[in-house]
Amino acid sequence: MFHPSGVTIKFAGMGVNVKDLFDEDFLKRLEHLRLVSRKMRTGKNSGERRSPLKGQSVEFADFRNYSSGDDFRYIDWNSYARTEKLFVKLFMEEQDLLLNIFIDVSKSMSWGEPPKERLALQLAAAFSYLALAAYDRVAIAACSEQLAAYQAPLRGKTGIDQAWTFLAQLSFAGSTNLNQALLEYGRFSRGPGVALLISDLLSPHGFQDGVKFLQYLRQEVIVLQLLAPEEINPTLHGDWRLLDSESGESREISASPRLLKAYRKKLDDFTEANRDFCFRRGIGFLQVSSATPFEELLLQLLPRAGILA
Repeated sequence: MFHPSGVTIKFAGMGVNVKDLFDEDFLKRLEHLRLVSRKMRTGKNSGERRSPLKGQSVEFADFRNYSSGDDFRYIDWNSYARTEKLFVKLFMEEQDLLLNIFIDVSKSMSWGEPPKERLALQLAAAFSYLALAAYDRVAIAACSEQLAAYQAPLRGKTGIDQAWTFLAQLSFAGSTNLNQALLEYGRFSRGPGVALLISDLLSPHGFQDGVKFLQYLRQEVIVLQLLAPEEINPTLHGDWRLLDSESGESREISASPRLLKAYRKKLDDFTEANRDFCFRRGIGFLQVSSATPFEELLLQLLPRAGILA
């Protein structure tokens, strides 16, 4: 089994070795997972994912009549012996899938206990690993108020170190404009594929227009919304001065039961609107707490949501 070494991903100012995040047993289990693509996306290279195209791979698909210029190696001589007609064997072509990982690196992602950035980087690293181990291609885009950084598509297990090194160098800072960042990705689009957006979705201008653009680029979109436990169920009491981690704007509040109830209603409406938008457009959607145990998320929740299998 391929095992990257010496790569450090920094979370909330602390260096954490990848070996501490993914032990060898977990990586072995990860290799048995596959990203579920509801629509078959064909790539450029031979891989492990079956394409609807008929080519010259190992699995038989069908016959067709022989035409002048066809390769004699693919003639079915048994059929010729029975019918005295020439037929050519067709096979299922195996193609790789392009996985585009969009990770929100705005300042709000570094908030929470545990910080959302930790789970975001774990997810990006894990999805990179399982796709590259399956000889699919992986590109990674860091999103804040614009497209902050971009890793061009990598392929094969030799790309895992490079993908993880790219993630290790990301800095979580600045404001959020997911629409703008996703629109800027159009400059690097490499054709159809699967787009995985990892974000808290706390973008003042929304994310919907950017996601629509990804679908225009023939991307099958999956949205993973990460929220901190304190965002899902705040337990504040008394008077507080709240500070926006991105804009610096402050607001004084009195955390009464009535106010907390109104907040939870607002969050429920926000979540439901995001879920409805994704459902209407055939987009996979899952909201998770940053405190969710990672193995539970990868091995149970994401397969249950139909994102991994």
